[in-house]
Amino acid sequence: MGGIFMSRHERRYQKYLARHQKHGMSTALPGVRGTLATASEVNLAAAAPVHETLVPANLFEQGLGNLVFSRALPDGRIAMAVFLLDMYCLGAKSAFIAVVGRSEYGLRLSRWSGERLQPVQPACFRKLVEGGVEYARELGFNPHPDYALASKIFGDVRSADCSTRFVYGHDGKPLYISGPNESPDQVRAIIEQLERRLGAGNFDFLVLAG
Repeated sequence: MGGIFMSRHERRYQKYLARHQKHGMSTALPGVRGTLATASEVNLAAAAPVHETLVPANLFEQGLGNLVFSRALPDGRIAMAVFLLDMYCLGAKSAFIAVVGRSEYGLRLSRWSGERLQPVQPACFRKLVEGGVEYARELGFNPHPDYALASKIFGDVRSADCSTRFVYGHDGKPLYISGPNESPDQVRAIIEQLERRLGAGNFDFLVLAG
């Protein structure tokens, strides 16, 4: 079992995680409490018209980013589901679904301006997220507990309608990069799980200094 040192990659990740830690966005956006969608709102959202589906422009280079799937509700509000997707190893590290006004929706998106969110087809959005979740599950990692609820926003969007092939992992194998909210024990447990599942030398990891 060995670590990996990639100076340019490490710098990108350090900057990314530092931004998220500073703004409290490693698990959810500030102010999201009190606006989390109820079960009835989620069911309503799943049948509402898709508003937009956004993915960070540098997701495939950086391997981690916030993906936003939104639908326009009949009363003018926006239902937004956000997935913090780790393309390299852990899948859906965080997820939530909230219902907000249009101005609040725009404000929340502005907090990710550094990620340069860009539109993708809804079917490809779903395929991308579900593929990341499945990749992580094959390694022994379940998605965030709120993923099951947040992913209901996909509704009748069919991932099979997307012809794009997405590749997970880094350089042909999983790459685990520790996050700012992971304790030393959690980091150790993740690395040990990868070693049990894949064997030494069949994955890479990078533990960033807190």
